[in-house]
Amino acid sequence: MLELLAPAGGKEHFLAAVNAGADAVYFGLKRFSARSSAENFELEELAYYLNYAKTFGVKTYAAMNTLVKDDEREEFLRTVIDLYKEGVDGIIMQDIFLGKRIKDALPGIRLHLSTQGGAANAYAAMTAKEYGFSRVVAARETALEDIGEMAQILEVECFAQGALCTAFSGECYASAFIGGNSANRGRCKQPCRMKYSLNGLKADYAICLKDLSLGTDIFKLQRAGVAAIKIEGRMRRAEYVSAAVGYYKKLLAGSPADEEFSALKRSYNRGDYTKGVPNEKCVLSKKTQGHIGEAIGFVKSVLGNRILVKSSLKPEVGDAFKILRAGEERGSAYIKSVEGLPSGFIAEYRGNVLKGDEVRITTDVALNRRLLLRRRLPVTVRLSAKAGERLSAVIEGGGRKVSLFGEVSPFAERRPVTPAEFVEVFLKTDKFPFAPEVEVESDGVFIPKSTLNDFRRRLYAAFFESMRERRDPKNVDISGILSPAAAVEGRGEAYILAKVPERAGLTVILAPDDYFGAETEKFSRYDGERYLYLLPEFSKRELDSLEGAAKKIGGIYAENISGITLSRKWGVRLFLGTGMNIFNSTSAAEARKTADRLAPSKELKRSEAAFGGAYFTRGNIKLMDIVYCPYGGECRNCPGRDRGTLTDEGGREFVLRRIRAGRCLFEVYNCADLCIEGDMPEKLYNFVLYDEKTAEKLSKCDKTEYRKIAPVTAGLDKRGVE
Repeated sequence: MLELLAPAGGKEHFLAAVNAGADAVYFGLKRFSARSSAENFELEELAYYLNYAKTFGVKTYAAMNTLVKDDEREEFLRTVIDLYKEGVDGIIMQDIFLGKRIKDALPGIRLHLSTQGGAANAYAAMTAKEYGFSRVVAARETALEDIGEMAQILEVECFAQGALCTAFSGECYASAFIGGNSANRGRCKQPCRMKYSLNGLKADYAICLKDLSLGTDIFKLQRAGVAAIKIEGRMRRAEYVSAAVGYYKKLLAGSPADEEFSALKRSYNRGDYTKGVPNEKCVLSKKTQGHIGEAIGFVKSVLGNRILVKSSLKPEVGDAFKILRAGEERGSAYIKSVEGLPSGFIAEYRGNVLKGDEVRITTDVALNRRLLLRRRLPVTVRLSAKAGERLSAVIEGGGRKVSLFGEVSPFAERRPVTPAEFVEVFLKTDKFPFAPEVEVESDGVFIPKSTLNDFRRRLYAAFFESMRERRDPKNVDISGILSPAAAVEGRGEAYILAKVPERAGLTVILAPDDYFGAETEKFSRYDGERYLYLLPEFSKRELDSLEGAAKKIGGIYAENISGITLSRKWGVRLFLGTGMNIFNSTSAAEARKTADRLAPSKELKRSEAAFGGAYFTRGNIKLMDIVYCPYGGECRNCPGRDRGTLTDEGGREFVLRRIRAGRCLFEVYNCADLCIEGDMPEKLYNFVLYDEKTAEKLSKCDKTEYRKIAPVTAGLDKRGVE
């Protein structure tokens, strides 16, 4: 069975997911969730919602998928343990090293590797399984071939619906370096949704992606062995959650789902849909980046501040619309009062609207009402109320059975309670999602109504509480996880270069423009400590093709967990890079068991990286790894150069680098170089766009001299990230 997993950004979203028929729900708490701007949950209020899910046999997964600093580890660990005790079915995490320590301390816990973990090939799946994870959420960019290979190793969960990140999963630092808001800590401000000029062309949403909607392609995933399909959208409305679940439930049932797809588009639709990066050449939504709904007609005429819309829609007060011309948003409209016409309706509008513009509905009040109907579990309640005996009830349903006894019933002193009155009381279920069928045995006793109501509430509460089985783990010792790891002294300088150095004796990581060009072969003859830079998005096929080069070079610099398995398979040194997002001393200590070198996350300020390693001090700041083509997937549109530019509306210029590895891949670099002064335990000079001579020169000059060569920034060294 293919599990259908739905998002719950808040309470109404949670209920909507369960009521619509999801097999599982994932949610976040107020802290440690990759969607910190969502409503999220307090731990203390979870009980009701976990019970609600279990009432209908729905699994629950808690997203604890942000990176944590040293001073946050204890709270993080205790929260994970509390969630486990509360009966949550799985914990979603990004930090594989911290996850391993948690699994060692609490073997019964089930861990899922977040998509932020960047698992995109079988080697990453092998690493995740070795570190105690039961499931990986595949990076959205993962090809079907790789998904199938991963599914033979452990459970794989794939996104089927929702937003696509511009950057490869877990490797986006744009929000962090532009404004101090880390995507890896749930605070992304989505700079990818802003307008940019690509190589000097007219500004548009140059790197904004359409929403993913796989539709019937989910059956390809099913045939590949995927365990679960996932709907993204913890930041969206409850109606969207319900519509998305309804659409995929219908497809999985093998039924036509045109009506459900219409509901989905009306709930949220960013620039229409894409089948995803591995499946389509162009996934860009250059003209729009917000919800544009579903087309329902066009502007027939403009009448002052109102428009006449030609449409078959019968609107309700509160319906809202967007108005597009040639694919670009030109205005909005809404229904303040219903004025229906035989062939359309009248709405008030704002914006630059003309006759002939397309009208698309973005809020459908009648649809939303249907989408948020509550689900109820059929139960049987058998009451016994007889003189001289205790009031008793048995409630049964959903495979559960609970009995409850009340006070001894006296002989009738007043008018006896009729069976119909008993039924009337017990048909009220308050907040509990039950649909009771009530059977009564009574010999005409009198019981005060207040007593019956209290008994009913206790009965339903006891039955509701029985749905969930809490856990009571014994002797969970987190002291070993929290004990500080000693900082490791550095071993000198390290460079990342795009060109092969001429001078021996340096520690050098090669990041070639062409992985299968002469540059890689030349580097294998370089006399010094050498590493080959492995892009985090590489597929298994691409990695396998680099085995010979990596063995000749003798080491790999990995930005992805696949490097852990590969280094052993190939018998080469392992340098875990900044893209591994090592954020705390626990993770660093675990990483050092397998790595020869490591670099702390480039989002950490110096004081937070006291556990040591190759601290990033100078050079180009890579903000994004991009798997899709920013030129629309058409080679004729490509300027044919390895360097391009993205210029934002403030005039800041970001370098766009093209890399060839059998396919074109891209990287985006910051508008200013990093230049941090002061002593470090070990320095990592990251000069991807420079040759060795320039790199060496820049490594020695101070900030004033550096500015003569390039704009500079101190990055996150002092301020860090929230």
